[in-house]
Amino acid sequence: MAWIAAALLHPLTLGPLVALTQAAAPASRDYVGPAIVEAAPAARQPVTGGAGTSGARSSPPATDLSMDDVFGPPGGQPEPKTEGPAAAPGVTVEPAKKPEDLSMDDVFGPPGGSPAPGTTPTAPRENQPPTRSAATPTNASFKGTIDPDHPGADKGGAAPTSSFGGKLQTRFRLLSSVYYDVAKTPESRNPDGSYSAAPRRISRNENRLELYVAYTPNKHVQIVADAEPVLMGVSMARELDDLATQTMMQRFHMESDAAYIALTDIAPGLDIKIGRQIVVWGTADKFNPTNNINPDDLEDRPLFTEPIANQMAVVDYAPLGDKIYVQGIYIPLFFPALLPPSAALGLRDPFAEAPFANQSEKDKLTYLQETYLPLNPKFLPNVYGHVVQPENAFKNGQFAFKVGSQLGEVDLSASYYNGRHDIPLPQIETTTMLAPLNQSPGPADGYYFRADVDLVYPKMQVVGLDFATQLPFLGNMGLWGEAALFIPKAHTLSIDLPVPGGIDVTPNVEGDVKETSIVGPSVKGTPFIKATAGADYTIGKHVYVQAQYLRGFINEFGAGHIGNYIVGGTDLIFFGRKLVFRAFGVIDFPGNNPKLHSTSRGAVGGPSGVIAPALLFAPPWGYVNFEVGGFALLGGNKTAFGQAATGSSIAYFKVIGSF
Repeated sequence: MAWIAAALLHPLTLGPLVALTQAAAPASRDYVGPAIVEAAPAARQPVTGGAGTSGARSSPPATDLSMDDVFGPPGGQPEPKTEGPAAAPGVTVEPAKKPEDLSMDDVFGPPGGSPAPGTTPTAPRENQPPTRSAATPTNASFKGTIDPDHPGADKGGAAPTSSFGGKLQTRFRLLSSVYYDVAKTPESRNPDGSYSAAPRRISRNENRLELYVAYTPNKHVQIVADAEPVLMGVSMARELDDLATQTMMQRFHMESDAAYIALTDIAPGLDIKIGRQIVVWGTADKFNPTNNINPDDLEDRPLFTEPIANQMAVVDYAPLGDKIYVQGIYIPLFFPALLPPSAALGLRDPFAEAPFANQSEKDKLTYLQETYLPLNPKFLPNVYGHVVQPENAFKNGQFAFKVGSQLGEVDLSASYYNGRHDIPLPQIETTTMLAPLNQSPGPADGYYFRADVDLVYPKMQVVGLDFATQLPFLGNMGLWGEAALFIPKAHTLSIDLPVPGGIDVTPNVEGDVKETSIVGPSVKGTPFIKATAGADYTIGKHVYVQAQYLRGFINEFGAGHIGNYIVGGTDLIFFGRKLVFRAFGVIDFPGNNPKLHSTSRGAVGGPSGVIAPALLFAPPWGYVNFEVGGFALLGGNKTAFGQAATGSSIAYFKVIGSF
């Protein structure tokens, strides 16, 4: 039935909203030995304090306190002897304070923008970020990068190992994680028409080996490969035959973030990369409306919005060095976003919203869901979704261009993308009767109807602008923003109503007008805007804060479907980044959802949001990182983060070993 063929409004859940640290290419193009063109692979976990297109935002907070300062030198080694501190020019060395004399400034550092005690007014701030390199295209092939100077608990371990005079870079990492459903577990319909929630359970166990190799024989050639075999520990066996099938007992698959060849400086300022890779555009943190090159990985909640590599050819040209750069990309094969298992639940939920663009069709659907269906439960169909993939032809290839520059302290770029939205939208729903309504006994599964929904990937063009800068007069606060004008191809959604003679879905309108289908635009041809604006700031040595405004969530598409959100969070960093407490979250504006009201299935509408705390720890002996965290999804049905498609609230544990 049409009214239950709900759209995938939010077929995802939110992870820690932290940036992908993106390495900018050096300003000088003189060859000084083998160098890695791309950033080294990091553990599949978010990174905080990263830069955008130009590296203009604040660097991760530094700290002078290490684990040796807390626990003493390793292996019983004696403390190094010192002859006493030497005073640098313009700096007065103060005697050490007793514990009882310590103040908050001694723990967290002086207030933002204030000079440290004992320094002259002209002394630089202790946490002054390094000088920004030239404006260059954001071109990262891995999920996060390594900060060699601060490989802390949130950085995934040390940098890759170099050998053969720096020509060969290798990195190996093992990750194991367990996710546990703690609330909002999926509901299933019983044969008698009632609904019951699944029990709390271990819903995910992933074991991943990450293998990264980059070989740079000379200044013109680099070969990069990444392979990630993944073994999922939760068995999917449901039938007796499944117990004899390895693919059901031990689910195994292979992923790769990079498999490409880079040709650098084949002409002055000209680089070409061909193969499987990731290209990241935009200056915002995680939510980049201008970034549409790679599909999104929405399946793993703590790694929300991580890009999936795809085959492409990338040409970078910097004719004037750091003054201007141009990037062109061609992607021959369309690759869709990886959706979470809860996305199918959103499609099957008979009370979820469908993506009609006009209020008239939305009102008809609301009447069916909240009035007609509770009184006539036999009309609830069993829903099956069928994805219509674009043909693998050159006419369906995607292409994009970007031009960027640096004006003073501001890095900015303009971009164009021609391709498809990577999350499918329902287009046609047809209903088939499986059994007569007066059949006794009724069907074993309780369904008298079957609904088949065709889902498509709508075409779109995107024109984007972005910028990033720092504000020295505000303690080098990072400031960024980007906006994208989407020009979509129009789509219509048709929902079949199989009741003989039709249904009057407008009872408040005078006259009995029965309809056999609900047809209306799901995506109008009207252009629409998605945008992100934000700022971050480092307070003292141990506190990082960030806030962003979002116009349009990742999965929202089409005029009339765009909501407004606020994202914010903080990192508390201790012991040289060996211990990090992170808390990030998002809330939606009241106008995003229907007003809170009661139905036969409980409360519907109202506000919604996400809270995502995490604790990351790197032991002093190295090689291992731990992460403990959770996601609390708040809100009722028909809300951005409370509907069934968002999945369950979880607690998770990760351990990462690197060698």
